[in-house]
Amino acid sequence: MEVEIRRLDVGSIIKVAFVIYVAIGIVVGVIYVLMAVVLGGLLDYGYGPPEAWMGRTIATGLSVLMIPFLALLYGCLGAVGGLIFALLYNVIAKTIGGVKVRFRGEIPGTGPVGEV
Repeated sequence: MEVEIRRLDVGSIIKVAFVIYVAIGIVVGVIYVLMAVVLGGLLDYGYGPPEAWMGRTIATGLSVLMIPFLALLYGCLGAVGGLIFALLYNVIAKTIGGVKVRFRGEIPGTGPVGEV
């Protein structure tokens, strides 16, 4: 059975994009913190000026705040991207037609569906 996706629900696309990009932001934030801790540790062990130890320690500790910041930043930007994508898709699908999807198997309430 072949069906055409003629319209995307903008709200659901925004929600899904937000959640996906928050997860990506958390991963990027953790990588950022790990890099800050490693580089801050290297600077504390003789690779930087000795009088800057307190600034490095504070900067390394504050880098943990980047996890929620990056998660929210990525989530918001992903939601805006999802909004733009859904709106563009709806306009284009209305003009030239949507994406065609082919199903095989059984759809509940309709019986078996063969490959078209």
